[in-house]
Amino acid sequence: MTKNSRMLFLGHLKTKPGRMMCCMLLILLSSLMTPAEAQFKVVGYLPTWAGSVSNIQFNKLTHVNYAFLIPTSNGGYQPIEDPAKLQSLVTAAHANGVKVLVSVGGGGGGDGFHGIVASAANRVNFANNMLAFANQYNLDGIDIDWEYPADGTEANNFLLMMQQLSTTMHNNGKLCTIAVIGLYGTSIVNGVFATVDYLTIMAYDDNDYEHSTYNLAVQCMNYWRGRGVPAAKAILGVPFYCRPTWETYAQLLAQGADPYSDTYNGKGYNGITTIKNKTNLAFDQGGGIMMWELSGDVSGQYSLVSAIHEVVLNRTGGGGNPVTTAPIGKTIWLQASSNALYVSSENGTKAMNCNRTTPQGWEQFLVGDAGNGKVTLQSMGKYVSSENGAQAMACNRATPQGWEQFDWVVNADNTISLRGNNGLYVSSENGTAAMNCNRTTIQGWEKFNVGIITATATRIATASLNTVTGNIPGGMYPNPVQKGSALTVAVKQYNANAPVHVTVIDLSGKTLAQFNANTGTINIPVKYMPGTYFVKIENAGKHYVQKLIVQ
Repeated sequence: MTKNSRMLFLGHLKTKPGRMMCCMLLILLSSLMTPAEAQFKVVGYLPTWAGSVSNIQFNKLTHVNYAFLIPTSNGGYQPIEDPAKLQSLVTAAHANGVKVLVSVGGGGGGDGFHGIVASAANRVNFANNMLAFANQYNLDGIDIDWEYPADGTEANNFLLMMQQLSTTMHNNGKLCTIAVIGLYGTSIVNGVFATVDYLTIMAYDDNDYEHSTYNLAVQCMNYWRGRGVPAAKAILGVPFYCRPTWETYAQLLAQGADPYSDTYNGKGYNGITTIKNKTNLAFDQGGGIMMWELSGDVSGQYSLVSAIHEVVLNRTGGGGNPVTTAPIGKTIWLQASSNALYVSSENGTKAMNCNRTTPQGWEQFLVGDAGNGKVTLQSMGKYVSSENGAQAMACNRATPQGWEQFDWVVNADNTISLRGNNGLYVSSENGTAAMNCNRTTIQGWEKFNVGIITATATRIATASLNTVTGNIPGGMYPNPVQKGSALTVAVKQYNANAPVHVTVIDLSGKTLAQFNANTGTINIPVKYMPGTYFVKIENAGKHYVQKLIVQ
């Protein structure tokens, strides 16, 4: 493949001027770990020429499409580029329960389809060759990306090809899917809908600037659903790149772009907010979401794949493998998400006490890494124990239990959910009742508010909050606060001989800003990216930590 042809694929450029309206290639990215999630597909495309298998977040995907296999006009195909990469992808994906398809064609590689669809013999030859290729590499199916058949005779012959291919693949237990243009896809006749397992809708490349807006996604879903595509088969495509310069989301962030915005220096892209909104749209109107393409993403808190995964977890009840973004090595505060009802060990000074009937406020824990995608929590070595999920939790242990292992999920509302190994865990019915230990049945996930402070800090009791906040509930307002506005923090000296320190902290525990004050209020300019932060109010060694949401 030449450099020019790679650029054609990368841009997924259209060859027919009248069809430049909408889209590129479709990547279904997914995170299905439970039966409910299995119904929502998350498909990511991996090009032959970009991206590493080792960087793929398989636990957040359901399907990966390897792009592209180039067809020849007699129903054959050119040798696949980087077959070792494909083999590595299949091995890693299958080890994580993710399906792998090969995508055939692409923005500049579909010319062979003209000859294939024109001949019954070539259509049969193509279907047989695709099955042989899928079997050779242990693939789960074939994805067709032809941009695009001509209307009329060729469109009808394309239906015949898809019927032949679909029958061959389905008879052998494999998937058959198709990528379609976002709007005005008249060359894909309605008969195709019944032959394929799903359609990935390329809702991007609408113009050279804001080429993939939320409104465009709505229009594209309405177009295909309006033509009769069942919701379960309508997979919404999103871009991991900008226009008009074709730079990836990762490259834009490296230049200083806002991960929550959609424009930067005249370049249009999809940031976290729009990606989440589109994922919710896909849940409401379709059966999944797709991305072109995985190598354009970043790792860490600004990952678009993780943003999609967060919505999937939220919409499916938090089931499945957790997002492992716990603050490893940090001291955290946990509080039940409603009414602050929680077990108490007096911050580790005695054995845990369950069944408390009054709110206990925050309880302090140290977070460790279990090394297997789970986290461990420890409260000064004294903690309830379920023998890491082997039995029901036991409170009031008189001897230190060491570490207890949990799944950890970050929720869309900035709370977290914990689940004991195998699902066994104490329950407060998500904060609506006192914690109940010794449960003999699996309780699933338990939801908590979370705060992060330094390992050596102490926290002033909720009852003494007035001593550091000047009797203002919560200590600061407004909360949530808009980026670019100001946050007012009320403070009062607990000890008149020491100043009050107000510190803004990010989720990693890093100090972003610090202010000194006495009794009164201070105004903090909110320059931070939208997200979750913590504000620590400190006086004479006492601390109050409040969660801050920046919008």
